[in-house]
This record gives sequence, structure tokens and C-alpha cells, in this order.
Amino acid sequence: MPSTAEYEEQVDLLRRGSDALRIAYTSPSSSFLTSPTCKVESLIVFDSSFNPPTLAHLELISRTITHPAFIPRSETAEANVLLLLAVQNADKPTAPAALADRLSMMEQFSLEIGKAASCRISKVNIAVGITKYPRFVDKAEAVFHMFPGVEEQVYLTGYDTLIRLLDGKYYPGQTLKDALGDFMTRCKIVCYIRDNPKWGTAAEQVRFVEDIRAGRRTDIPRLWADRIWLLSYADPICHPASDVTNEPQKLDLAIVSSTAARDASKHGKSTEGLTLSYIVPHGVMRYIIENKPYSG
Repeated sequence: MPSTAEYEEQVDLLRRGSDALRIAYTSPSSSFLTSPTCKVESLIVFDSSFNPPTLAHLELISRTITHPAFIPRSETAEANVLLLLAVQNADKPTAPAALADRLSMMEQFSLEIGKAASCRISKVNIAVGITKYPRFVDKAEAVFHMFPGVEEQVYLTGYDTLIRLLDGKYYPGQTLKDALGDFMTRCKIVCYIRDNPKWGTAAEQVRFVEDIRAGRRTDIPRLWADRIWLLSYADPICHPASDVTNEPQKLDLAIVSSTAARDASKHGKSTEGLTLSYIVPHGVMRYIIENKPYSG
């Protein structure tokens, strides 16, 4: 496995070179990555700041890669996942954790994905990538260029990310149809929705996509609604709270966040009262404890 210093070198090479995308880590025996031209029907792309990766991230990926709409149910079914980190994000700074630390945590996180999905999927091929591009449309083009055998990319997002994707301010001088036409033809969006004071109720979020479908959003083509899948973010997850009790507890995904993880790493608990073991997978927690990326 790469060291943090090797990840620092990967980030430096990306920033100084002409490549738009670099693969920093691959899980063992990731078949689709050994030959980029290998035909892959669907590549699930989870683009996030991963600052740090959390149990909510893990649950959303697990739900997606075991969903029959994206991965067929069979004894030989494989899921292909790309965890993607932008070295320049349109809305989020690189602090507080360095990019190399985040890549190391993403590596640990990738090991947890395979474990979480093993009961439903025979194999999960996982890559950790870094890109110069902050916008989805540019990231997707770079991924298709690197992996020409991929037929379709499935982007895993939250509602706030969906809103940014379809916000014309990120495409100055272009209509949304011109800017995103190819992206929305070759890619799907899986959007997880939940009640949020900033973004509205789950019903209001569903209505946003239905307004597109009905033609009430004249700036967004109606057919794009068929490329957006809305899944529930509301169901809690069972978490074995080993530091408190041996009994599994229901954990609300809405309070499991990277912000909560950073608070817990600094102060022992998040503002919601959760310890780090409730918020991040074990491998990520171990890395945070040992390397202290949030101690500054």
C-alpha cells in the first residue's frame, strides 16, 4: 500500500503535469483497472472531499452498489467503484487535512467498502483517483478518456451536489444543455435525499426533479429527469457501538458527517455527542488516531 509520502508525490505530479486524472491506489485484483480498455457496463463514481470518509459515505456506497438498478444480482456480480478527490474543489478548501492524508484515509475506506458489500456482491473493484477538475462534467470526460471501456458512469451525490451540478453559474457563457448535454447522456446521477433545513424537506427535493420532468424548469431539459435516481437517505443504520455496549444501535445518518468526525477527533465527541468510533470506519479511525491529521 502507498505511504503518505507516495500520495504526496502523486498529488505533486498531478499538479505539475498535464494529466487531468491520476489513479493513486487500486484494491487488490481490481480486474477492470488492469486493462483500461476492458468493457465495463457501469462505473460508480463517488466524488467527495473525504475529509474524512465516514460511515455515512460507506452506507451510501453500500446501498448503491447493492441496488439492483445498478448492479445485477447474481453470484458473480461485480461492482466497479472510483473514489475521486479533486485537488481543487469548486466550493471546499483543502484544509484541514492534507490531500495526502485524505488519500491514505480513502485507501483505508476502500477496504471497508468490500467488507460491507461482500454479502451481496461477489467482488468490488475499487480505485482511488485524484483530479485537477472541480466540475463533474470535466471529471467525467477525464474518466472516460482514461477508461475507454466504461460504457456509463454513475455519480453518487447528495441533493446539495445535484443543485450545484445543475446551477448555471458554474458554466459561464454556456447554456446548461450545451455544458452538460454529453454528461447527462453518458452518465447517471444517484441522488440521496433527506430532510435538511438548508435544502428543504425530502418532498421538496423530490419536487425539484419532478419539476424538471414536467418542464417547469425551462433551463433544464425534461429528459434529464430520467437520468436522475432519487434514493432515500433517511433510513438509519445499525452500528455496533463497541465502546458503549455490545448491542447494535440505530444511528441517524443525518448526524454522521465529516464535520462531526473532525469535531470528535479534536474534542473527544461531536456536537451531537458522538465519539469518533460512531462516525468513521475502524481503519479510518485508526489512521486519525495514529496520524492526527486534524490536530492543527
